[in-house]
Amino acid sequence: MQYEKLCKDILDAIGGKENISEVFHCVTRLRIIAKDKSKVDFEKLKNTKDILQVKEIGNQIQLVIGLQVPDVYDDFCEMTGLDKKAEVAADEDEKDVPAAKHKKENPITSLLNTLAAIVTPTLWAIIAGGMLKGIISTLEAFGWMAAKGDAAVILGIIADAPFYFMPFLVGFASAKRFKVNEAFGVMMAGILMYPTILNGAADSTVLHFLGMAVPCINYKNSIFPVILSVWVFSIIFHFIDKHMNKNIRIVFSGLLAFMIAGPIALIITAPLGNYIATVLVSFFSWLFAVSGPIAGAVFCGIIPLTIIFGIKGFSVIELANIEQLGYDYMLPMFFYSNLAVSGATIAASLKLKAGNKKSAAISTGLLGILGVTEPALYGTDVPMKTPLWSCMAGGAIAGCVAMLLGVHTYAFSMPGITSIATYFDSTGNIFKLLIVMAVAWLASFAISYVLTKKQPEGEE
Repeated sequence: MQYEKLCKDILDAIGGKENISEVFHCVTRLRIIAKDKSKVDFEKLKNTKDILQVKEIGNQIQLVIGLQVPDVYDDFCEMTGLDKKAEVAADEDEKDVPAAKHKKENPITSLLNTLAAIVTPTLWAIIAGGMLKGIISTLEAFGWMAAKGDAAVILGIIADAPFYFMPFLVGFASAKRFKVNEAFGVMMAGILMYPTILNGAADSTVLHFLGMAVPCINYKNSIFPVILSVWVFSIIFHFIDKHMNKNIRIVFSGLLAFMIAGPIALIITAPLGNYIATVLVSFFSWLFAVSGPIAGAVFCGIIPLTIIFGIKGFSVIELANIEQLGYDYMLPMFFYSNLAVSGATIAASLKLKAGNKKSAAISTGLLGILGVTEPALYGTDVPMKTPLWSCMAGGAIAGCVAMLLGVHTYAFSMPGITSIATYFDSTGNIFKLLIVMAVAWLASFAISYVLTKKQPEGEE
């Protein structure tokens, strides 16, 4: 086993297999529910190599390890013989916590966590499609592929698929989030994407149902309409299913729920979701247009804090921007921020003595260039503090410069160096991006190097 020593150290600190009730994981954390927390050696866990941070949330002990956590989880389950479970969403912080221990969640935080939990599972397909769009643009920009040739058309079909049929991806994830059968979520998306609705949208057709207008709107590429519609469906379905005889639930619960929720979706929730997306895009467009450099500086500067405190949901706005504007200016901010974290962390590593902390700072700092910053933030920047303020300052400078230059991305992608292809266009956007990339990394590096104090001799 690749992580045998780490797993043994964790198991010993937890109090052995007999003290583990359940173990699972999210994207970056190994999550353990201990039967008796008094038997857990938290100091040993905190001092264990490769564990970046230890958190107690509810009855969970969360070990921040990084993107290699699925492999660690596999080895841990193999070593202990515990049952493997599917990866959970990053916001499921209080899974299996008794109801009495649940903290009341801020409504805004709850909304952002819900949006993130729904959109995150779809990002695999969306990023794949977005990256392919970027590659197509790059090949066309350099004249290596004919813009209207068959190859471009075929690759374009593949790249567009997750965006065109996004309601189906979101419908599936929404149903899972709202605890109804995923097939119902796909069916709700199918209602919104039905050819009669899409074709009617082209000439603004209005249908009628029981005297009420049913507007035909093109819901392809959309997110909010299907989320709201599946949410309303879930409320209706759970009410009906709760009062339905268990022997006939499979026949009548879904039938009755769709008879009620289907028309509501087409008449109210889907148009409302479309309106919400339009308003959000308009608001942020206005905000960045009126105070672009300031808005860019503030937004890009606080991104490390949003990661640390688990504030999510921005991808919904970014996707809406791409759908309605054809480009986005918020996703690039995460790219600049990741580069800023990289620069600040690597600069801090130069002030550390040779050892585990130095090597960890270097490796996690380089990882930030690829778009993964949690290991650097949790392992180096937050404990040392100065690199955290430095990456925020460098990110703010980069965000300001980006808005002054007008840098855009034309497809959704992982905000790391591999996303460069999504910035190609015919206006020189890519060169503006390269300038901001250099500003983000160098400014953060310089600020961190100047402000970070050298580690005293003899200090571990």
